[in-house]
Amino acid sequence: MTDPDEADAIVVGSGFGGAVAAARLAQAGFSVIVVERGRRWRPGDFPRRPRLEDGWLWEVGQGLYDIRWLGRMGSVHGAGWGGGSLVYANVFARPYEGALDESWPAHLRREALDPYYDLAAYMMGVAPVGDDPRTGQPPARTKLVERLIQEMTMSEATVRPNLAVTFGDPDTWRPNAHGVSRRGCAFVGECVIGCNHGAKNTLDTTYLAIAERCGARAVTDAEVRRIETRDGGYAVIASTPSDPDAAQREWFARRVVLAAGAVATTELLLRSRDVHRTLPDLSHQLGHGFSGNGDFLTLAELRDNHDDMTTGPTITTNTVLDVPEGRRSVWFQVQDGAFPPPLHTLFDTILPARAARAWWRRKVRRTTPRHTFTVLAMGRDSGNGTLRLDRSGKASLSWRNRWQGHLYRSQTRVGPLLARLLHARLYLPVTWSLLRRTVTVHALGGVRPGRDITTGVVDEAGEVHGYPGLFVVDGSVLPAATGVNPSATILAAAERSIETVIRRSGRPGWRAPEWHSVSHTKVPEDAAFAFMAERHASTKGDGIVFTERMSTHGNEHPRVVMTLRAEIPGLDRFLADPAHPVSMRGVIEVEGLTSQADVTGTLSLFPQGRQVAMSYTLRFHDVDGLPWQVRGVKTVRSRAPMALLAGLTNLHTEIVPAHPASGEGRRCVLSIGPRDLVRLGSSLTGTGFTRARRLRVVLRFAAFFAASAIRR
Repeated sequence: MTDPDEADAIVVGSGFGGAVAAARLAQAGFSVIVVERGRRWRPGDFPRRPRLEDGWLWEVGQGLYDIRWLGRMGSVHGAGWGGGSLVYANVFARPYEGALDESWPAHLRREALDPYYDLAAYMMGVAPVGDDPRTGQPPARTKLVERLIQEMTMSEATVRPNLAVTFGDPDTWRPNAHGVSRRGCAFVGECVIGCNHGAKNTLDTTYLAIAERCGARAVTDAEVRRIETRDGGYAVIASTPSDPDAAQREWFARRVVLAAGAVATTELLLRSRDVHRTLPDLSHQLGHGFSGNGDFLTLAELRDNHDDMTTGPTITTNTVLDVPEGRRSVWFQVQDGAFPPPLHTLFDTILPARAARAWWRRKVRRTTPRHTFTVLAMGRDSGNGTLRLDRSGKASLSWRNRWQGHLYRSQTRVGPLLARLLHARLYLPVTWSLLRRTVTVHALGGVRPGRDITTGVVDEAGEVHGYPGLFVVDGSVLPAATGVNPSATILAAAERSIETVIRRSGRPGWRAPEWHSVSHTKVPEDAAFAFMAERHASTKGDGIVFTERMSTHGNEHPRVVMTLRAEIPGLDRFLADPAHPVSMRGVIEVEGLTSQADVTGTLSLFPQGRQVAMSYTLRFHDVDGLPWQVRGVKTVRSRAPMALLAGLTNLHTEIVPAHPASGEGRRCVLSIGPRDLVRLGSSLTGTGFTRARRLRVVLRFAAFFAASAIRR
């Protein structure tokens, strides 16, 4: 073996984990070889012509996308120098700590990784989307989603996530923090098919650029087929995808870092253990814990006249949702996505009946491709998939899919809701509607960490149990779905792992040189998750709304009329609170004080420890703008039907100024008349996500009301 075939470390794969490993090991003074199966892609090289032979598919001339069918799930991967960063949607998001379950070990949780997230954010140059420099306005999709969520009174649930994109002047090249020239985003919405403009902060312009500058050697067009132990280190054997008949190539190092992606890394290790038997002592946990990150894709086609939905970066907004499903709640997030016109043209060209489809779209549906966008959902799936090798030595997925029925059912229910709100047609992918097979662009797991070989494949630094010097630092080591776009977590976990590897190698205290430039990066998704967590707690058990109207009798003075809308966001919290508070809002007319003034406050419904049935505390302002209070109680003195009805429909009221010097108070009795009582009963409505839940919460509330009234 010649010297060029040896190094201190070999990195297999140049995606999010491999790029970090290559850069940090090279900066620490190691000689590094990076082995990548794909080619280098530069701005202007990415495919655009509507021909599969133009470089779209890995299976057709080693193109940009590798689509793998794993049996129960499809998985899409990027192929090239920079891995998945070439075709991902740029989102740099951190998982919400409150949404991580017990499967996440301490070294992969937010407290341990937050500093490394900040380091990775600096390296990738992240920022949220702003205005299109050519129009001075946010993208049309961004405005559409933000307006929609605001109308749903959930504006805090939607944020503009950090994106690994250069923003600014789209016509001027300028060096980034790592000395690589970039241009400002042109807002053409083509991030996921490769950025030909030069604005996307891909790994080849960040970590990999540093790695090569520090001496790392890139070897492209080399697909690793086998790893074997040799002379106290490891031999890495690869084939040449562009020339299947070429002789295999070998490299040797005492340290090997696997970062080919969750599917390819797991497949390589399984093959080395079970087929070639070169790594026979790998843990039996290998292949377990696979997750598709709860990915679910829907297409939305707007029916009315709208602006161009394809402009902007691919993803510009992120909305966190908490949807009740059965007896549990399902967390997931929804992101808008540009559907690039070149990709639409490609599909339109290769699918049959092109002329008929064009006529149908133009004459019947009256839409254009630029009125279509994607809705990408991500959530926490079961993470219990198992990757095994089929007879041909390829990875195949065994998946107990029943658990995620809750997740997928909730995600598909969002579609009809969006269709109504947006006046749009929504289309589920054929793979789901016909085959019940999902497709993921965020494959995770398969090489789970554990304290020893019986509980995991690798330790917390990513070193393989039983094989010193062999490491894994890609998405395969994440133990479950992140519930957000996972690239940031892979980067942060790889930063921490490789720092530990370098320190273990005799360089204690080593740190990445860029730490002195790092500052805390805002985490917009945390605020959205926190808002939804509080909303979840306050609406647990579903809610109730009703309207009641009360007034003084006939010619009684002062004449007072009050109409209130009552709202209980969540019945569970309402029942647990001894005061049983109900939010009240409406209008009040008080003779001599005001006409149709807004009134707000709280009703305490059958409060524990008090003899009253209901206690009202409300506020309004008179015609002069002075504040007044309405205090009233309803009291039940008998279980006799008529006495019970009288007690529940007559409010003994005191209307007093908030400041004693403002005027004299009024006393009166406000009553609910027969017609208003009927209207009150018919207005009682549940606010659950499904009809069954709405009916159930109404029955629960009615049972509480009846039992409490009789006890009083």
